[in-house]
Amino acid sequence: MATNMNLVAELDLLMKEYVQEVQDAIDDAAKEAAELTARELTNSSPKRKKGKGKGAYARGWKIKKREDANLVSFVVYNGKSPGLTHVLEHGHVARNQFGTYGRVRAIPHIGPAADAGIQRFQLGVKARLRRL
Repeated sequence: MATNMNLVAELDLLMKEYVQEVQDAIDDAAKEAAELTARELTNSSPKRKKGKGKGAYARGWKIKKREDANLVSFVVYNGKSPGLTHVLEHGHVARNQFGTYGRVRAIPHIGPAADAGIQRFQLGVKARLRRL
């Protein structure tokens, strides 16, 4: 009977170690994907050519790590100009010198970077789990 208890305890320990290794692999893949997304956004974001704040929006991409119990997540956000993200990604209404309204074209740069980050995350998790 004592050997059964030892076997159960040993299996329990092995499963806990495996779960921790899988969680670490997922966390590493998420961090790598967030870093790739931030780099991609820095490169693909529109840059003001002249005037005040040249390129500040493009340089403003940051990563924040959030931890809740056993869940780790990474958020990519623009710290310098957070209000511009939606306006630049989707376009907006503009007023010209005659008082009539027109549209400013959208510059999609967040969507493609997010798609690349998601793909990198999925491939990273698969590759890391194969190594376990």
